[in-house]
Amino acid sequence: MIFADEAQDLNRMQLTLIRRWGERANYFILAADDDQAIMTFTGASPDAVLDPEIPESHKIILKQSYRVPRAVHLAADKLIRQVTRRQEKLYVPRPADGVYGLACGTWRSTEYAILKAAIAHLERGQTMMFLASCSYMLAPLIHVLRKEGIPFHNPYRKANGFWNPLRIGRRGSTANRILALLAAHPDLGEPQRAWTGADLALWAEWLYSKGILKQGAKKRLGKTPPDQPVTIADLDEVFEAGALEELLACFEGDWKELLGWWCRHLTADVQKRAEYPSRVAASHGPQALIDPPRVIVGTIHSVKGGEADVVFLFPDLSQAGDAAYQRFGPPRDAVIRTFYVGMTRAREALYIAEKASAAAAALVA
Repeated sequence: MIFADEAQDLNRMQLTLIRRWGERANYFILAADDDQAIMTFTGASPDAVLDPEIPESHKIILKQSYRVPRAVHLAADKLIRQVTRRQEKLYVPRPADGVYGLACGTWRSTEYAILKAAIAHLERGQTMMFLASCSYMLAPLIHVLRKEGIPFHNPYRKANGFWNPLRIGRRGSTANRILALLAAHPDLGEPQRAWTGADLALWAEWLYSKGILKQGAKKRLGKTPPDQPVTIADLDEVFEAGALEELLACFEGDWKELLGWWCRHLTADVQKRAEYPSRVAASHGPQALIDPPRVIVGTIHSVKGGEADVVFLFPDLSQAGDAAYQRFGPPRDAVIRTFYVGMTRAREALYIAEKASAAAAALVA
């Protein structure tokens, strides 16, 4: 048996090979949706899936969507019917009305109406995607999210640090340093605990030495066994008297005072790196550094196969994308399919942002 899933992402050479294998198989399935054939930069194309023609008796259409609601389905279906060639298919939305609407603001100006609408959905506990055709169109949005301390990520492109600034999985990340710092504060409750040698080494490593750390303190940080609780005597060996007094005083107040003390005494080369995770922790609590963010940021290609309750979609195109969109046939079809994929990531609501320029796809009926 051969089951080739997401076959629309394969190029003609790959599909030819799989079809040759299929001739020798007892049971052979190509599972594909030509409407989502957007990996053209790898050589994939809808024609490679649709040719040679498959007999009607061998086609099985999966008719029910378990994601897309009626309002989003109606808009996406109108869009995809503009392509010049596709496999006609009955496609039924899930039984929910959903929301399809316009968002005030462009990718260049997300700080007001778009951000306000997004925060309202987040307060209702919904997940969200911000999608664009090109990564540079996400830069202003990411600036706003960082400024407001809103956690975001892209779980489908974890290696992209621009889209994944918290990087919890890395031991030496800023987020892990903040968690190590705040672990001992009594206001946090469970799982509040005493600092260990590993905690101290992690959060103290970035501190400015003059007036804060004793001479040779950073060399001594690693000498305390990683799992051994840190004592006042251990701290006294590391910190200058005045700095230790300030540090201990932070335990008498809110944990944010401890975080603020740490941020004020960081070395210049890491201060900017610490700004965003510190803002996330201060705005939403330390747990926000651990929990998966409910905001996903990325290009349409990067989230293919994913979904979110709410999708904000920017309709703009690059110069090359607009040139393709202005041509009839496969180049224009490729742009349409890309935005169709973006629209159909929405489980409950889809918002189309305003065009920043004339170089944009017509997504609003």
